[in-house]
Amino acid sequence: MLSSNPQRPASGPFKPPSPDVVAPPLPASQGPAPQLAVPDAGDSPFRKLAFYMALAMLFTRLTVLPEILRALTGVDTYLLYVVGPPAILGAVITGGLGRTYRHRAAYFWTAFFICMILATPFSYWPGGSMGLLVTYARVEFPFLIVIAGLITSWAEVRSVFNTVAVSAVVNLITARLFTTGETGRLDLASVTGTIGNANDLAAQLVLVLPFLGWIVLDGKRNIALRIGLIPLIAYGVWVIFGTASRGALLALCITGVYLFWRASLPRRILCLAVGGLMAAMLFTLVPQSALNRFGTLAGEEDKEAQESAESRSYLFQQSLKYTAQHPLLGVGPDQFSNYEGQTRTAEGLRGAWHATHCSWTQVSSECGIPAALFFALGIASALRIVSRIRKTAVELGDPDIQAMCVCYLTAMVGFLTALTFLSNAYRFYFPVLVGLAVAMHFAAEAQFAARRMAAVQPA
Repeated sequence: MLSSNPQRPASGPFKPPSPDVVAPPLPASQGPAPQLAVPDAGDSPFRKLAFYMALAMLFTRLTVLPEILRALTGVDTYLLYVVGPPAILGAVITGGLGRTYRHRAAYFWTAFFICMILATPFSYWPGGSMGLLVTYARVEFPFLIVIAGLITSWAEVRSVFNTVAVSAVVNLITARLFTTGETGRLDLASVTGTIGNANDLAAQLVLVLPFLGWIVLDGKRNIALRIGLIPLIAYGVWVIFGTASRGALLALCITGVYLFWRASLPRRILCLAVGGLMAAMLFTLVPQSALNRFGTLAGEEDKEAQESAESRSYLFQQSLKYTAQHPLLGVGPDQFSNYEGQTRTAEGLRGAWHATHCSWTQVSSECGIPAALFFALGIASALRIVSRIRKTAVELGDPDIQAMCVCYLTAMVGFLTALTFLSNAYRFYFPVLVGLAVAMHFAAEAQFAARRMAAVQPA
């Protein structure tokens, strides 16, 4: 078994790597650096096999492949249980735990998980919370370890990005084949899974579409591929509009503002032109029922949408109330709807029996304020990691790392906006995103170290 601890130098005292220190800038003229592995990484065939299993695990979850196959064949394939155990086992025995917990972001997310565990015995319904806890421990949380612990180079970071991009393509094909507009909103109810609901589908597309955009802007790619993906991205935006998810629409707008802020002047002009044309086309193609829901953002009247907005406002207020009443451990993981419905009904008042529709207050009301704090710190730490990498990549003149960081940050900005209106705090997305940020930190550190060595070598 390989050691999970960083390798010690041949002589002198051991100094662990600093989690937030990125190599100092070097002249941009040094050219591209060779790929370096993270120093304590195992390069055994088993680690590589485990890494590919991790990619398959991520692809399976993002594409809801088992659900699609079940919808088509009526048979449960249990694909996640085929690819997941080898990835998890490979991460553990090849030092993945040590690589994961070299950065405080992993500790923050683990602390959030521990808060979930502590809250479960004191839950309004311990049995229901235990069901969620077991699922999270078995299926969701391990993504933190397999992503952060199995990636050992920037090339493997690219592989993860490519996997997400391919997943986006599959999701769009799935949307084309399975979406229905029977309720006036596009959804994948026949597929179910993590994107069966219209709002969930829209939120996931907001997350994955930037990875397709990264490929389109990558000058190393085949030009035909890059051009061919543009209409696919446009179709993805149309699907988001078709879901009539107001949170996702707001997420798209904020994402556009972020990209505009980060872009150069020529790209800003291009973004305005393309964005304006796309918006005009989409508004002519989107069902009127969806446009009516969007109109409520500007104060226009739509009975169904207004009732939905009033219900969300009520649930948000209730979640804050229960957070104040149970500040340490909440009402129990996944128990807000039960607690709210039954306690309010017992008081002779209206019980909504719905989730909070806000991931932030979902955590605070169900697991307590400490859990919400670690939840926020984990996400903030991931954003800080990638922002620092991007800054250093700009100083070094490394367009590849810079573009991938912008892709990650764009996806996070949009997804966090969408998740403010959804109760998805316990799904696999955040362990993946936090784990990916940790992996990007050490892979980028190796890249920058390679440039440092190249700078001091004689010509």
